[in-house]
Amino acid sequence: MAKDTTLELRQLVQRGFDHYEHGRGHDALADWETALKLAPRDEQAKRLVEFARQRVAEVEAGQHMPPSRRDTVESPIPQFLAALTERKSDKITVPATPAPRTDKLPADPAAPAGEWHGHGAKSAELAAETDSKSDIAAAADTLEDLPVQAEDLRASATELLGECRTALGENRAGPAALAAELALQLADRAPPPGVDDLIEPSRALFERAFRAVMGNPLACPIRAIPTETLSEHGLDERAAFLMSRMDGMTSLADLIDSSGLKHFDAVRVLAALRRAKAIDLLPALG
Repeated sequence: MAKDTTLELRQLVQRGFDHYEHGRGHDALADWETALKLAPRDEQAKRLVEFARQRVAEVEAGQHMPPSRRDTVESPIPQFLAALTERKSDKITVPATPAPRTDKLPADPAAPAGEWHGHGAKSAELAAETDSKSDIAAAADTLEDLPVQAEDLRASATELLGECRTALGENRAGPAALAAELALQLADRAPPPGVDDLIEPSRALFERAFRAVMGNPLACPIRAIPTETLSEHGLDERAAFLMSRMDGMTSLADLIDSSGLKHFDAVRVLAALRRAKAIDLLPALG
């Protein structure tokens, strides 16, 4: 392929990525189709065109919802915690926040079964969302805002562990990963003596949940939202760093191995990105 053609191909592919992460699916598809016409044998262009055609069709049919704010790594958790502790004790005052809602979504066809996907074939999504921005602003946003007793924290941690284990056994990857994330947040924010003795031995369980929701480890992630909006989804600089390395050619497994982050942290953040619909997955390279 001529040098000029290679450069134009690369520019079209990158411009398509920019369109896609800003929600301009039709524009992304147009650029990738132009790239494929330019280089009909280019495997990356073929994958992108196939993916974009399927995604555009899903959006038009109402089968794929755009990203929205969800409970991920740094976002508020007390309304979910309150729902747990309310049943355990009459010594706490639960803020008037909306109850968590369970949304069951179909499994992503772009994430074929793999060694990480055994528990995610019938992936479902549990999202503790409020109905409006005013509701979000009114909700307690730290664990300290809830006057929860130590025994209530332990009961909540135990229940989250049980939910994670049960959801994995029932092939509900989304709820399993959310329960794992909430348990880790609870441990991070719990006052002394904390609940680390419950949480630390369960990290292998949590990693199974995170990998299940991520899907096929050989699939290649691409950005589905601009990195500058990550904070709106409760995600931090680790997520931005991982997203900056997504090129549609690097698999989830390779991204984790080369990230320089602790293995567990990288898996956790990628699972959060997946649950937040901040990334999409291209099929594994042939």
